Amino acid sequence: MTFKRRILIVEDDALMGSLMVEALARHGFDTHLCYDALSATKALKSFDPDGIVADIDLGDGPSGVDLIRIVRSAYPHISAILLSNHADSRSAGYSEESIPEGVAYLRKKLVNSTGELVSAIEDVMQGNSSHLRQDLGNKGRLELLTKVQREILEMMALGISNAEIARRRNVGISTVEKRASEIFRSFGIDREESIVPRIMAIRIYFGEMGSQLRPKS
Repeated sequence: MTFKRRILIVEDDALMGSLMVEALARHGFDTHLCYDALSATKALKSFDPDGIVADIDLGDGPSGVDLIRIVRSAYPHISAILLSNHADSRSAGYSEESIPEGVAYLRKKLVNSTGELVSAIEDVMQGNSSHLRQDLGNKGRLELLTKVQREILEMMALGISNAEIARRRNVGISTVEKRASEIFRSFGIDREESIVPRIMAIRIYFGEMGSQLRPKS
């Protein structure tokens, strides 16, 4: 009997998850799909995977990072890969140190084929994951911003007005406008040359993040 390595896939997007299941199955892996961290935690015992591929953003409840930290603590023999639309862990709300050693971080927009994902899984299983931390190194222009500036830019990208941003943050509109001007300067956007600096800043944001935002209440 041919031994198939087992990969636990944790992805809250049903279509994306099913596509990964089909793709990895074609490459000889036995797969099991979970849509949240809680069901994935249960599958660690019932499915007994050799590796886990988890999206960072799993909707409500524990994130992929929370799940992977549990996996690395309780099941250190399981190879782990985090998938994300975020350019880096900080953009996802985590520090670099929160990603356990030996865990790969792959940016979805940089994974151009199933073969690249399979190759990454193979490397991580062989203990070779240092080159698969795509959140490190070139961090992009968002690293030029402070935490507050990034939060305001994210709300701008969601289409929220300066007045509403001010209300949500319990500050004056002038404060939000000041932070916006700081963002434009950090990105090198000249307000005199650009009629719509806000739109240009938002384009830079989406270019770095490589994803669509989910509205927040």
